[in-house]
Amino acid sequence: MGDVKDDMEKWRNLIEPFLQSKLDEFHLLGLDHLTMDDFWKFVKESIEGKKGDKPERIHEVVACVMAFTVNDYLNKLRMDMFKDSKLEIDDSLFK
Repeated sequence: MGDVKDDMEKWRNLIEPFLQSKLDEFHLLGLDHLTMDDFWKFVKESIEGKKGDKPERIHEVVACVMAFTVNDYLNKLRMDMFKDSKLEIDDSLFK
């Protein structure tokens, strides 16, 4: 059993047609700004961030890629935005 990160990098070229197909779908749904590198980063982070069943075989990675939706990507952007923003909460609200 190999390291998932290493496997993901090895598999990128092999699964390129599936990545391109999903990226084209995202473009059709209005995410024209999304590049292949950004999409690949999203795929890797999403798969590597899974707590349970991380894919160990290429067909499992392809299945994950094909299951992603625009909502998955937008939710990730939203979560990243909240993590990166520095929300200041007025302590007086909690007194």
